Amino acid sequence: MDLLTDIVRLMEPQTVLWRTVEAQGRWGLGVPYRDTPRFCLVVEGHCWYVPDEGRPMLMREGDYFLLGGRICYCLASDLKVMPTLNALRRKSREEDYVRWDDPAPGERTRLVGGHFQTGPEHAALLAALLPQMINLRSSDEEAGRLARVLELIGAEAVCDLAGRDLVMSRLVEIMLVEVLRRPMLQIEGQRTGWLSGMADPQIASALQRMHADVARQWTVDALAKHVGMSRAVFARRFHERVGVAPATYLSNWRIALAKDALIHSDRSIGDIALSIGYLSDSAFCTAFARIAGKPPAMYRKSHRQQRSAAAR
Repeated sequence: MDLLTDIVRLMEPQTVLWRTVEAQGRWGLGVPYRDTPRFCLVVEGHCWYVPDEGRPMLMREGDYFLLGGRICYCLASDLKVMPTLNALRRKSREEDYVRWDDPAPGERTRLVGGHFQTGPEHAALLAALLPQMINLRSSDEEAGRLARVLELIGAEAVCDLAGRDLVMSRLVEIMLVEVLRRPMLQIEGQRTGWLSGMADPQIASALQRMHADVARQWTVDALAKHVGMSRAVFARRFHERVGVAPATYLSNWRIALAKDALIHSDRSIGDIALSIGYLSDSAFCTAFARIAGKPPAMYRKSHRQQRSAAAR
């Protein structure tokens, strides 16, 4: 299993709130911040993407973006509508969508988009994985593939057929993999993180080895030797690319696997600890509590109580 598959399968992105925006002539839409990744595809026409902080960007038919950062933004037919739209936004609540339309005829625009979620136990992992913004142009091969996936998501979102939840979860996984493929190859200049590490062949090889044998007692020396680097150079480059030391990355990934096992299985804490490389229950419980904020047994109990309450 490759690393991207490994991580996306663990996160199980699935919940999608979907919307279609159709506009004609001059118009503007203020999109509120949500604490989940958001995406948008221009199906027809064009629009401007205008973040509250940063430079506006013209998006043409077939262009797509996915936002992983805490960004409030507007979509507009042209930048001259922004003063009017901003005046309306100031009078609204922060969580409201705000729409302004000029009744005069003009070019037709159609957008599709929404946001998706993972389980709360993997929210931090997803935040660390995604850059602040991923932008694909219609000339990119990935954009055409994404358009077909999004068309299926849109159709599935409004149907009531058997197996809908399963199909939606698989489609969202495919969407996430598609948008992450290109940044893995073209991440230069982006922030540090998992994708930046994957763009460096030697660091990617080290990540692959850790994921392939997570229970192994990896050392910086062993990883450096595997990728043909000195210990000091490897440790420095890993931190520069990924943002944390190799040992910290491995610990975080082990705990992410442990969270998943605690929530979705009845395996004993000792068995889980051993499977991810902890030779004693006490060492595992200490590491888990440090990263997750509570001991494994308490973590499992609280999640089961939450699921039980939600099922009522």
